[in-house]
Amino acid sequence: MIKDVVKDAVGEKVFFLGNEAIARGAIEAGIDVYATYPGTPSSEISDTLSEACKLLDKMEFYMEYSTNEKVAFEVAAAASMVGKRGMCAMKHVGLNVAADALFSFAYVGAKGGFVVVSADDPTMHSSQNEQDNRWYGEAAKVPVLEPSSIPESKELVKEAFKISEEFGMPVIYRTCTRLNHASGIVELGEIPEKKLEKVDWERDPLSQVIVPAIARQRKLVVLEKMEKIKKAFNNSPFNWVLDGNRREGVIACGLDYPYVVEALERLNVNLSVLKLSTAYPLPEKTIEDFLSRLDKIAIVEEVDPFVELHVRALAKDYGVEIYGKYNGYFPLNYELNIPTVEKGIAKMLGVKPVADYDSALQRASEIQKIAPPRPPVFCPGCPHAASFYAIKKVSEKYGGAALPSDIGCYTLGVNKPFEAVDICLCMGGGIGISNGLVRVVRNKVIATVGDSTFYHAAIPALINAVHTNANLTLIVLDNSTTAMTGHQPHPGIVERGCGVQAKAVSVEELAKGLGVEFVEVVRPYNIKKLEDTIKRAVEHDGVSVIVAKQLCAILWNRQRKSKGIEIRPFEVLDNCNLCLECVSSFACPAIIYDGEKVWIDATQCAGCGVCARVCPGDAIKPKKKGG
Repeated sequence: MIKDVVKDAVGEKVFFLGNEAIARGAIEAGIDVYATYPGTPSSEISDTLSEACKLLDKMEFYMEYSTNEKVAFEVAAAASMVGKRGMCAMKHVGLNVAADALFSFAYVGAKGGFVVVSADDPTMHSSQNEQDNRWYGEAAKVPVLEPSSIPESKELVKEAFKISEEFGMPVIYRTCTRLNHASGIVELGEIPEKKLEKVDWERDPLSQVIVPAIARQRKLVVLEKMEKIKKAFNNSPFNWVLDGNRREGVIACGLDYPYVVEALERLNVNLSVLKLSTAYPLPEKTIEDFLSRLDKIAIVEEVDPFVELHVRALAKDYGVEIYGKYNGYFPLNYELNIPTVEKGIAKMLGVKPVADYDSALQRASEIQKIAPPRPPVFCPGCPHAASFYAIKKVSEKYGGAALPSDIGCYTLGVNKPFEAVDICLCMGGGIGISNGLVRVVRNKVIATVGDSTFYHAAIPALINAVHTNANLTLIVLDNSTTAMTGHQPHPGIVERGCGVQAKAVSVEELAKGLGVEFVEVVRPYNIKKLEDTIKRAVEHDGVSVIVAKQLCAILWNRQRKSKGIEIRPFEVLDNCNLCLECVSSFACPAIIYDGEKVWIDATQCAGCGVCARVCPGDAIKPKKKGG
């Protein structure tokens, strides 16, 4: 809870979400600037700090929700360049967006501490790919740290800042979903007393202007720094060895350390365990010392066999057999858990796991087939549902348009009955793909993008469309929030991080400023007007932009409740002829067909009235007061 995150009570033990522990670590480290683009599983770090900066008395820092991850990285890097502590956080794919800045900033080097949190998402709980960002550490030549527990999550943030400042390098702080969203007991440290005071700019072009002549020199500096870090990691207090009494051992990386400990307890074996939190550069001397006294080693790590690859190279000199992902002892796909870790170690030891996990999973799979599928759906009253209903109707009239989209709540438009999303590649990819489709398909092209994603990555592609006179329609689904990750602010609203007032940047005015001639704003709840507008936009020669503007239903409900406004649900009247248009084509979760009749669950209904406009028989009306 936020009151515990900002509590100034050294030594007190509190219960934190993993992301709250990371946020508290940033506070105890005395951050000066924090920037982010929200992305699950990292979002709560930022949301916590956005609340904390309103409540902290003795400590001051600047916090913002940036336009995208690259901007967030650069905002935090600027703080580091002048000796302040900068931090940014993002999900794993967000680091792809910030990678250009990451690689170059490694050459520039950190002056004040700089930490970038990369929250990886094994099993892709809320992501479009399963990516291991430890590779970025090796590719960009920057250190990577990886916590193993909730308490360590807090302490390792502070260590990351120390390492960054000691060696003058940015640090990647890698987490995984299970740690971000787990909870544990954390002992509070001291909150520093500090103000965010501005300093005078000092020029240093020989390290900060990365033109080729300077970059060639700085590359040598980076390599030298990394060698020093590698040696220092051999003495890291966040790496340790649990001694065993056998010739087999386990290297446990970050989050998987507690899995390994519990798996060994279940198997009732006492193996030596090397716990690693310095993922890159690997502490080779520590690893070699561990290898030298063992015959077999299992390597347990999330996502890719990153550590395994490096340890295999070292193990050749010691004749140690390696059991990991490469030879099938642990899966290459999805996140690990205690049973999978136990099975892999048991296989290495030539014993059976304590339970028949495979049979249990098979039985669970059979039972799961009986249960009806429960895909994620739009919330009752979601304006995106209305938009996709209209888009599909128009698309059908043109014989089926190509319908590229983007990443957000609205990606659910791919599901039945809407089926109005054909492509989802990456942030901003919908309009980018549309630029190419108009050159190679006969169909009309109608792209959709959310407002937050529009600011994040769609603007350059829209400029490209205008410049090349691409014949496409872009519908910006503007619900005035970054809804999918927890309703964070973005440049389109009058608030930024910490609840501070900000200048809103208008989607429609931006589109006009870029040279789009057809720009119209429509409330998606007005289905007929939206359909008509889409038709006219599709017939327009060139780029057309529609802003489907309606507040997110969750926020709309909260807004009305806070003002004491009654949310008046709708109901199905007796003249319903069971045409099922409201169920088979619109599919609001509040509308229920029980096999005999259609009715509306008043506890779910947001009172948007779209179902009434969809109903061809005029059989849905607002419920009478007191009825």
